[in-house]
Parts: sequence; C-alpha cells; structure tokens
Amino acid sequence: MKKSIELEVRGEIKKTEIPGLEARLKALGFRSIGETRRTSVMSFGDVSMFDRDKKRHGGPSFTQVDNRCRITNSECEVVTKIGLTHASNRLEIGQQVDFKSFLTFAQMFASMGFFTKVGSKLTKNFQRKSISVALVQSPSGLAYIEIEKMTDRTQEKKDLKELTTLARQLEIKLWGTRKQFLDFCKKLTDRDDWQFRGTAKNLIRLKKEIRQAGSDRNSHSVIASEV
Repeated sequence: MKKSIELEVRGEIKKTEIPGLEARLKALGFRSIGETRRTSVMSFGDVSMFDRDKKRHGGPSFTQVDNRCRITNSECEVVTKIGLTHASNRLEIGQQVDFKSFLTFAQMFASMGFFTKVGSKLTKNFQRKSISVALVQSPSGLAYIEIEKMTDRTQEKKDLKELTTLARQLEIKLWGTRKQFLDFCKKLTDRDDWQFRGTAKNLIRLKKEIRQAGSDRNSHSVIASEV
C-alpha cells in the first residue's frame, strides 16, 4: 500500500537553538541531507469530501485544503494537503511541474477564492531511515521544527508515537492545539508573508522574491530564463 499520509508534528523554536538541535540530531543518528531554499504560494480553504464509507456517513462532509505551488532549489511542484491545517495526519498528493505551470496553478488557486499568500523559507534537513526533520527559518528570524514520516492508516498511531518520542528527546514543545498553530501562522503572515491575488504585479513580485530567496538556485535554463 502506498503511504500517502504525511504524518508530522511541529513546534516553534528559536533561531539560536538551531546549532544545538543539529548536534542533538546527529547524536541520535540523523544525517544532514542539505539545505533547501523554498518559495511557496499557499492557498487555504474548505472543500467538500464524499465519504466512501456509506455506513458511517452517507453524504458529503467538509474539510480544509491546503494547495501549495512551490519552488525548491529550482524544482517546481504543486502539492495538495487535505485535512485540518493543524492536524498531524493530512493526506498529501503532489506533482512536479515546470515553472510556467507553477505560475499558472498559483494564479488559478488564487482566482478560486482561496486565501492565498507567498512565503519563503530556508530549511536545514536531516534524515534517519524513514523519519525526516526540518529546521525551518523565515526571513524575519522566526523558526520552527517539523518532524515527519510518511505513513498509512494501519501504522498511523504507532508512527505518531515514534515522532512525539523524538520530539521529547529533542526537548521540543510541540503545538498542542489549533490555536497555538494558527497564532504562529499569524506571526508568519504579519512579519514575512504577503497576499497573492494572481495579478500581473503579483507575478512580478513573486519572481523577484524567488530570486531574492535563492529558491531558483541551481536553476536549469528554462527556469532561469523565466525568472
């Protein structure tokens, strides 16, 4: 069975804590797999979902959707995450695209009435077997940690316990409520991100941010010429 659930636990950290966390991760057997520079166009909204289990629910229900058009070290992709934005077990579906399609999808999601914003991050990535850890920094100096593992419904509870145990080993205070998560997201919105409506001026600003953030680093000729 393909593991399509992105299981993740997250929490705020201080930028000054990152060197110590890097050392602790290496002591726990994690290896550094490099840095990524990413610019994302993030679109948030509600969608209806039809439950296949008719015995449990016979009609459509509503959940949240998080559509992301992102460019990471010059590679473009469109990712949809289905589930409550603060949840640790959202369904994730993604597809690599070229830069022109990246821009088209960003404009399309913005035109559909989703709240859409742009943000850039610098991330230090670590891996141990199937667990990945990301130490993420925003331009303003805000920082957070993501501990992730792809899973499925049969392994979800066991894998979540594994991730929360690791967080305790790293002495991370995880976001425990939706409000804590959204309060941090608001800080990102206020300090770093900007609203994207898909206009021509927005596209110019987006391309400029991609260059400034270095998200087009190692660009191939198509992206380099477009940006």
